[in-house]
Amino acid sequence: MTDIHISEDEQVEALKRWWKENGKAVVAGVVLGIAIVASVVYWRDYKHERAENASTTYNEFSVAVQNNKEELLKATLQKLQSDFQSTPYAALAALTMAKRSADAGNVAEAETYLSWALKNAAHDSIAHLARIRLARVLIQQNKTDEALALIDAIKEPAFDLEYAELRGDIFHKQGKTDQAREAYTQALNDAGLQGQRRQFLEMKRDDLLTANDVASKTALPATTDTEKK
Repeated sequence: MTDIHISEDEQVEALKRWWKENGKAVVAGVVLGIAIVASVVYWRDYKHERAENASTTYNEFSVAVQNNKEELLKATLQKLQSDFQSTPYAALAALTMAKRSADAGNVAEAETYLSWALKNAAHDSIAHLARIRLARVLIQQNKTDEALALIDAIKEPAFDLEYAELRGDIFHKQGKTDQAREAYTQALNDAGLQGQRRQFLEMKRDDLLTANDVASKTALPATTDTEKK
């Protein structure tokens, strides 16, 4: 019995010494763990609330667009760009504004909105969409070198068709007929291309005849002596 009691006393003393040496670290670890859990919960709730506020503001922006309420449109757009810049809603609003500007014939303003959307796109799909539309606006303004630099070396299977067609349009604008036809042909090789879109691209490609093509199609065949008789 004595040995047992001594052993228990020793264990208690050892525990006291361990706690004296490590107690502060244990408490600090527990406090740190609680703080981490609390911060994670707070950040999750904050992101959720932020997403809801951004969605609400974007809905207000969409209503303003549909009803041509210019004051509300400008106010909600500014709020999206300043308070919710990192959300998809801000870039989507910029894309909408770019379309409005382009439809009104103000391509320079459309370029500004599209550049902002590309720079602040929260997702790759939005960035690709902004880049494609920006390239088209640049082509309209005869900024073909800028448009080509914008899409050069960009590879994304979901948008390969659009990029190939854009390269065709750029080369066509630059008078590079062979390169334009090659780009259109690449676009036509897309397995998902069907219907009117395919017909339109085929028309684009086939309209780009080289000088030799034109000569061969318009030249009359030589008349033989037999045909003369």
